[in-house]
Amino acid sequence: MHVSTTDNIWQHRNFVILVLTGFLLSFGSRVYELALPLIIYDLTQSSVAMGTMRALQFLPIFLFGLFIGVFVDRSDKRRWMLGSVGLQTGLLFALFTYAQIGTPQAGVFYGAGFVLMMCSYGYINARISSIKWALPTHMMTSANAKFTFIQTFMQVMGPAISGAILFLSSLYYGLLITACVYLFALVVLSRIDLQESSSPERLHSFWREMREGWAELRGNRPLWHLTWFVSFFNATAISFELMVIFFVKDELQWTAARVGLVLSCAGAGGLLGSMSTESLRRRFGLGTCLALTLILLGLTYSLTGLYGNAFAIGLALACYGFATTMQNICIWAFRHESTSAPMMGRVGGLTGAIFKIGVPVALVASGWLAEVAGARSVFVVCGLIQIVVFALFVRSIVFQQR
Repeated sequence: MHVSTTDNIWQHRNFVILVLTGFLLSFGSRVYELALPLIIYDLTQSSVAMGTMRALQFLPIFLFGLFIGVFVDRSDKRRWMLGSVGLQTGLLFALFTYAQIGTPQAGVFYGAGFVLMMCSYGYINARISSIKWALPTHMMTSANAKFTFIQTFMQVMGPAISGAILFLSSLYYGLLITACVYLFALVVLSRIDLQESSSPERLHSFWREMREGWAELRGNRPLWHLTWFVSFFNATAISFELMVIFFVKDELQWTAARVGLVLSCAGAGGLLGSMSTESLRRRFGLGTCLALTLILLGLTYSLTGLYGNAFAIGLALACYGFATTMQNICIWAFRHESTSAPMMGRVGGLTGAIFKIGVPVALVASGWLAEVAGARSVFVVCGLIQIVVFALFVRSIVFQQR
């Protein structure tokens, strides 16, 4: 594998192209991820139907995560990314045209949403592998921080994007806007030159390569243990994220403006985390940084459960944004650093599926608990889980990693 030896990450041409493409795709996906549920609601007048569209984003990684990982490892990364983005672009243009000339049906948009999410995951998996080829190992933390900054920035811009979509004369124009942005991203991405991404001819069967990916992950004990810790990180985080909105809107009866203002604190914390994680990891190491995030999240969940004023919840959300961003950067960087480039797609697919394995159960359980005992009880349980996970984490092999 050959990469430039320069220490300035922005002098790596392929990385710059990936970052610019990532920015465009993050913006575009944010638009259609907001527009599609609104379109479904407009067609069905059902909040359940609208919520089902959100659940679709988890299905592709559960059903096809490892398969996509094997295909990515076997294929040319550049062609795979171009194919994924190109298919999304064509589908978005087709959806807009269908809405203009036909009678839109919710089922069509469900199917399209599933395909869009699957292609998005395929692109992300290939991008993860491409970063491994494009940069030296010591730049993985910095690289992941840049992509996390983009994602966090788009989350901060979410309310503004939502407002802009609602001001459109038709929600379907959101699909057209996304398609145009994706087309531009496709042009930018076509400039990438990943010579090393072409895999040598393989003599092994597809299923054998799947087993090799599993063996690679199991053989990497720190990453294997970290992967299961992350499944708990994600389960509690998504429960908190979902329930805090319900808490401030339904139980505290806040206005939409106040909710939006306080929720923006999470984005501010996330931006701070994306800018500071690299230096914090260099100073304290991976294990200590992740332990710090567990402490912060434990305090966050407890603070939200105990206090109901705007300052306390805003502070808690800022800590939440900072801690989850630091977690993501450290986890993704360590996965890059500890996995060989030829195995990156398969390991990425496996870990990605396990990362989300507890999410469906957590969403159902938190909803049931909130209905029975109130949202505060969910925050308390999340805090208790953090204490247990922290106690196990500091005794694990992951805590020793730099």
